[in-house]
Amino acid sequence: MKMHHFVTLGCCGLIVPLLVLSGCAHLGTGAARNGIVLFADHGKNRPVTPEEIDALSGADLPYCVQVGDVLDVAFKIRAARTGEAPWDYRIEVGDSMEVRFLPSTLELGQYRLETGDVVNITFLDNWQLNVTRTVRPDGMITAPEVGDVRARGITTLQLCESLKNVYIKSGLIEGDPRITVNVDFVNLDRYEDMSRDVVVRPDGAIRLPGIESDMRIAGLSIADATGLIQNEAAKTLMNKPKVSIIIFPAVDTTVLGEMSKPSEVTPDGYISIARIGRQQAAGLTLDELRDSLAKSAANLMNNPIEPSISLIKSTGGRVYVGGEVKTPGAYSLEGAPTALQAVIAANGASSNARFNNVIVMRRNPNGKPYVFKTNLRIALQGHTENDFTLRPFDIVYVPQKLISRWDQFVEQYIERAVPFDNTLGINAQYYLNDQQLHSKNKNFNIGTGTTGLAQYLTK
Repeated sequence: MKMHHFVTLGCCGLIVPLLVLSGCAHLGTGAARNGIVLFADHGKNRPVTPEEIDALSGADLPYCVQVGDVLDVAFKIRAARTGEAPWDYRIEVGDSMEVRFLPSTLELGQYRLETGDVVNITFLDNWQLNVTRTVRPDGMITAPEVGDVRARGITTLQLCESLKNVYIKSGLIEGDPRITVNVDFVNLDRYEDMSRDVVVRPDGAIRLPGIESDMRIAGLSIADATGLIQNEAAKTLMNKPKVSIIIFPAVDTTVLGEMSKPSEVTPDGYISIARIGRQQAAGLTLDELRDSLAKSAANLMNNPIEPSISLIKSTGGRVYVGGEVKTPGAYSLEGAPTALQAVIAANGASSNARFNNVIVMRRNPNGKPYVFKTNLRIALQGHTENDFTLRPFDIVYVPQKLISRWDQFVEQYIERAVPFDNTLGINAQYYLNDQQLHSKNKNFNIGTGTTGLAQYLTK
């Protein structure tokens, strides 16, 4: 059956049937029309809640460094962790240290006499020969009536046996001489003269008075360095000394100090670190960048280096707002935590905005895209359950109103094509029956065009 209808082809005339068609196409359940809808494959769209959106999206993705970010990069020697065995610090170039020497023992029979030591020689049967003597620089002492006897480098027991032999040979004492030797005073000046506060030189070595050769200790543990110094000092001292070392690390103000400073990610995605050079940063999480810096710095010091990174200025963490908003663009996630606030951050929706069908696009941690449609118009009326929290790199798109898109169609395809002032109104005939839908008649094409466009705009 052919139906004849007369309509005015002005802007207002063709909007009426279009809006009727649009309204019919969008009628549905209240949840689908007023809530949040997840677009799925094969048209299996379904309403979802903000809690379901969070579950679908998975855990928050770690922040990735972006070009323009400013990072505060600091390096330090790794400290011992709780539960770990005590960490064996290794000496670094530039470290200051106190090196102190003491005799390892003063026990009778083990201590070897040194220059400056004072010994007391007692004759039990010939008390008139009792004397106190100081070991001279030549290592000798003068025994009463018999002359010089070597003392340096031997124990008091050995000195006692030496004196007995000398007096037996001299014949001054009848019978077996009964002699005792004790140390009245241990000269510690030699140990004090060798003790020093030193700094590890750039070649990794130190030099101490009384020890002939340099000792390279950089890279050694404190225990190993103590053993090395002790063995070298024993070549000069008669007694293997007791050595104590107190370390004052200087790495924080030297090597690591010049490496630790803020660094901006350049347009090529790199940062520059002293002694390391250029380091890829953009696209990495803070943990990934920290591991990369630790590997690059591994050979700079003798001890493990632990970098720390914090964001001073973040240009990432953005959401993108487009469509019918007054200022489309990228916005900081901090300033736009929800879809509605993102639109407000973009200076609000334009007069052409279709605010009841706002689209939010998101990728989950596995890269699967999700597309949500939400009605922010009723969110403005207090139904905040339609608004949900955004995540980095979400896209918020506000589409156009149907009336706005139809005005553009009229302007481009009717007003410019028809050479008359349609504000006066013209009459045309079109057909809605299926038989004439695909007719090539121009009048039929007007009707077909409006129907097809309405179907397109309401999808």
